[in-house]
Amino acid sequence: MYLPDERADRLNSLYEQLDGRSKVAGEGGIEKHADFMEALVDFAIEHEDELADRLGIKKE
Repeated sequence: MYLPDERADRLNSLYEQLDGRSKVAGEGGIEKHADFMEALVDFAIEHEDELADRLGIKKE
C-alpha cells in the first residue's frame, strides 16, 4: 500500500506506540504485519459505515 511519507510515518509511529504498550504490559509486543496490519484491516472492515463517511460515500 502506498502512503505519502507523512502518513507512513504516522502509521509507523502508531505501530511503535502500540508495540511498546504491549511490551510494557508484559505481552511481548506485536508483529507489524501479522498482528498490527491485520487488525487495522479488520477494524476498517468492521467499521464500514464510518469508513464510507470518511470517503464521502453516501448511504443508499
